[in-house]
Amino acid sequence: MSTTTTTSVQCAPENHHPLDNFPRMYQAYLACRRTKRNRASALRFELNHEENLLQLLAELREQRYQPATSICFYTRKPKAREIFAADFRDRVVHHLVYGEIAPHWEKSFIHHSYACRNRKGIHAAAKALQRMLCRITANGRRRAYFHKIDIHNFFMTIDRRRLFDILARRCRDPQMLQLLRVIVFHDPTADYVLQDRDNLRDLLPRHKSLFHAAPFCGLAIGNLTSQFFANVYLDELDQFVKHVLRCRHYLRYVDDCILLAADAQQLQEWHAAIAVFLAERLALRLNERATRLGPVAGGIDFAGFIVSPGRRLVRRRVIGNLREKLRQVERQLVARLPTYTAYRFDEPTLNKCLAMLNSYLGHFQHAQTRGCVVRLWREFPFLRHYFKLTPRKVTLLTKPLRRMRRLQQQVRWLRWRFAGHLCLVAIGCYYEAFGADAQRLAALTGLRLHETWRGLRFGCGFHRKHRHGILARLKEQRVPLVLIHETGRELYGTKERMPYVMVEFPSNNLWPAPELKDARCGERTVPIRQR
Repeated sequence: MSTTTTTSVQCAPENHHPLDNFPRMYQAYLACRRTKRNRASALRFELNHEENLLQLLAELREQRYQPATSICFYTRKPKAREIFAADFRDRVVHHLVYGEIAPHWEKSFIHHSYACRNRKGIHAAAKALQRMLCRITANGRRRAYFHKIDIHNFFMTIDRRRLFDILARRCRDPQMLQLLRVIVFHDPTADYVLQDRDNLRDLLPRHKSLFHAAPFCGLAIGNLTSQFFANVYLDELDQFVKHVLRCRHYLRYVDDCILLAADAQQLQEWHAAIAVFLAERLALRLNERATRLGPVAGGIDFAGFIVSPGRRLVRRRVIGNLREKLRQVERQLVARLPTYTAYRFDEPTLNKCLAMLNSYLGHFQHAQTRGCVVRLWREFPFLRHYFKLTPRKVTLLTKPLRRMRRLQQQVRWLRWRFAGHLCLVAIGCYYEAFGADAQRLAALTGLRLHETWRGLRFGCGFHRKHRHGILARLKEQRVPLVLIHETGRELYGTKERMPYVMVEFPSNNLWPAPELKDARCGERTVPIRQR
């Protein structure tokens, strides 16, 4: 009888160190790619992303990682700012670092710190402030005061040495600590590419630029780690206000802090204590021009809203920005000529406008803005030619066309949607009108009616090479019309068609309504319906 001896082989345990773990690196890559996929640096990285991630992982493991060249550009709105955008590979590292150290800091952050945290943000901050106001004023029945604190030139005056000391207190891993040292003390002004076509650099105040910051001071605006490090830096202030000053009603978003109290004198004492603490512990100072102290009944400008115990309103600046963007869209789509108005249906512009409007409406839903939205729709009536407008949502009027599988469906819907307009539908190299529109076109231009096999009774059309001449004759007779073109896409073998341009004339000019005496194909003559 033979016996078999088996030898057990113990597999090496998987390395769970965050800087030597490919699954975590890949998750950081996916998180970074989510909103940057169409950028040039992201596309270059994605072409060979597995090898790039492995190479980046090796650099982190061997502590050879150094940030790449940044892109420096400037923005004008909402205020002049200098932005340093890190390379895509550096952003992947930022997401990896944030995913590893943020959970440890979340345990110590105060509840009412709303910047760069999950399930926080400006909307949650505004709602929390309103709840505090209702609580301290007993739903508006008691008098209370607020003190709004703003830190002068916050990002440009952060002391990176103090920041690293704060981070080092919590980080016990030498590899992660070394990576944090590289990120914190990296100077993007030493290796950057400038993108400033509009010469906005000259408009930026000197103290707002990282190029003129004090040694070892300043964080680059535009990086995920900069936002998180700023939150960590001011957590020292949060702990001081909550546990030393014992301020019960306090919240912060980035460097904007709100303190509430029933006594204005108490707020002034806290202001003096906070100024001393910031100067001694964090090397920061208050922006006295932006500091406000007053009764809460007048509203508090905070996190993009005007918050009072009874309501939340949107800032006027936000409404003004939306108005300016809508004027730009109107200039792109609408051409107002002396005799008529032409409305272009440019698909990329309409899609961008749709996303913009729904983004603003999503922001407006966190405030009492129904009347403001209705006034905006009245102020820009051109929007009604493109969108279905409600106070809560905007949709494209032409959206149903994307689901239609037959030409008959498309034509009937277009004639219903643009009732009172002559619909000229592109079919191959021809423009055709059907039904009553065909009779109108024949009467106005002298073209012949013809039978159609498309289930639309009869039609009347012309080759696209005659388009300019036919349209000129129709415009001379002040005929409202819509040109429908083929987009190049298909659904179940039927070409997708969308409006291309709509021409309208002043409302006091009615269509001519001649009797159609030359209509052929045995169809009953129908006068043109007047608008």
